[in-house]
Amino acid sequence: MRLGKAAVFGLVVGGMTVGLAAPAMADPGDVVVQPKQARPGDKITVVGKKCTTDGTAGSLAFVGGAVPLNGAEEVDGRAGLATIKKDTFPGTYTILVRCGAHKSTGEIVVVDGKAHPKTTSTPRGGAGTGFGGGAGGSDAALLAGGGVLLLGGLGIGAMAVRRRGNVAA
Repeated sequence: MRLGKAAVFGLVVGGMTVGLAAPAMADPGDVVVQPKQARPGDKITVVGKKCTTDGTAGSLAFVGGAVPLNGAEEVDGRAGLATIKKDTFPGTYTILVRCGAHKSTGEIVVVDGKAHPKTTSTPRGGAGTGFGGGAGGSDAALLAGGGVLLLGGLGIGAMAVRRRGNVAA
């Protein structure tokens, strides 16, 4: 009986820790990527706006996995040049910037390497707006933390109902 209560308590505390710590792990929106869309083999510039020391920018889409970010006079923060791997599939890839203790995230959209956009063209089709708030993808750490909190809450509720049943009997 006590083991069950300890397990539920551990789930609740663990879930709260994950749920509260996940947003603090990396600040979204502090990374500037130019251009925002690239093809395999293209070079992009990554800027960590809040970086006060040299650091790195890493992504599964980058050749070598990570690139150094150095101070540059023309930008606030630290900047680096990354090359998109030639065998990268189209999609959205997360970029993690680390400068000392500071961590922030950004995204690069890799488009099909065969398509060549025209500089002047007539728009075709509808706007790619996605599904409202769901268009940005998911954050696995936040989802896992929410799931753990939900399960912990259900466990505490079950214990409270069971305890009330024992008191009334």
